[in-house]
Amino acid sequence: MKLLGIANARILAWVELTELNPRGKVFYPELTQELVQRYNFQKFPQKIEEFDESKGIEFLMGKSGDIVIQKFSLWPNLLVVETRSSTTDSRAVVEEMLIWGKEKFGLAYRPEMIKWAYVSELIFETDFPLIRACSDPLFRLAEKTGKATSEIWKEDLSYVPIVIAAGHDPIKRNFTIAAFQINYLREHPYSENKYYSQAPLPTDVHIKFLEEFEADVLANISAEQIKSIPTVQAKLIQE
Repeated sequence: MKLLGIANARILAWVELTELNPRGKVFYPELTQELVQRYNFQKFPQKIEEFDESKGIEFLMGKSGDIVIQKFSLWPNLLVVETRSSTTDSRAVVEEMLIWGKEKFGLAYRPEMIKWAYVSELIFETDFPLIRACSDPLFRLAEKTGKATSEIWKEDLSYVPIVIAAGHDPIKRNFTIAAFQINYLREHPYSENKYYSQAPLPTDVHIKFLEEFEADVLANISAEQIKSIPTVQAKLIQE
C-alpha cells in the first residue's frame, strides 16, 4: 500500500460548552479576536448571526506552530479541528486551545472532561485491484448485474465491486459512528487502483489497518487468482 495523501484528519472533542464556560463570561467577539490573532485564521465569524452555536461557529485556514488548521468549529457539545497531517496533530491543537483558553479566559477546562473521537480520511493506491481481489462472490454478482443492466439500457455497462465497508449496528447507540470504508477514488479509472478510505480511527491506526488488510487479502488469494485479475501488475505475478 502506498499512501498518496491525507484528505482529512478530524478530531472531535465532546464536551458541553456550558461546562467550559459555566458562568457565561466568555464574550465571543473578544474570543474571536484573540483566536484570529493567535492562530492566524483567514476566515472567521464577523456578524452576530455567525455566532450561533447550534449551526456551528467556524474558523477556517489557521496555523498552530507548523500545524496547518483547515477548520476549527464550535458546537453546543462539541469542538472540532480538521488538519491534513494527522489526528494526533488535530488533537494537539484542541488541547493547546483549551489550555490557552483556561489561562486567557478562565475556562473551566479539565482534561478528563473531554471524550475524544476520530475521523481519518486517506487516499492510497495498491499494486493490485484490492476491492476486486477480496470477494469473488461479490465480483460474480457485479458481473451478472452488469449483463442485466446492459440488456435493460441497451448499453455496454460493466459493473464491478466498488466499496468495502464495515460499520456498527446503528441501533446500538443514538449517534452513529463513522464506518470503516474503502471506495475507488473519484475521477480516476478503476484500473489505477487508487482508493479513498474513511475510518473512525486515529490516522496512524487507520494506515496500519489498511496495510494489514492489504496483506490479508494477498495472503488469501492464490497466484492463479492474482493472474486472473486483468489489471494486476506483472511484478506481483512474478512474486
